[in-house]
Amino acid sequence: MDEMVLAALAKWPNVPAVFGWLRLDARGQWWIKDARLQHEGMVDFFNRNYSRDGQGRCYVQNGPQKVYVQLDAAPLVARRTPKGWSTVPYDDDAPARAAWLTPDGMLLLEIGGELAAVDDRDLAAVLEEALPDWDGDAAVLPEALALGGARLPLAGETLAALHARYGIVARPR
Repeated sequence: MDEMVLAALAKWPNVPAVFGWLRLDARGQWWIKDARLQHEGMVDFFNRNYSRDGQGRCYVQNGPQKVYVQLDAAPLVARRTPKGWSTVPYDDDAPARAAWLTPDGMLLLEIGGELAAVDDRDLAAVLEEALPDWDGDAAVLPEALALGGARLPLAGETLAALHARYGIVARPR
């Protein structure tokens, strides 16, 4: 967390939280109300000061105020890199451990103990590499994804069930 944020927290410890105006979409992009945040400095600030509380609610610590985040998919978004996976907002390279495919075609991974949605712009290439012989029939899902020499267990699951498994509150109030 930024030093200026920590200083503001110490100075004003009881500022009420904000709900309902900040959203993280399934591509890792920030939205304020209905407008995508495009200011690079603010995006970087949000990414650096993003966290999850003990109740499973994601938030950005904006000075002394917690701004709770609505999630379109998961707390993180995974993008392919030459080394493996990079996660947004954190931008960490970490190995994936497991994979799930939702009934509506969203691929999610466990990365660093957290749930991450695979950016849909990477999905076709990931599935082509990982499941080259799969015909797309969700009723006959392969047991594993083969990515970059690693085999990740693969299962079908709903997004709501994955949120429950990982203790995620997608719409904090």
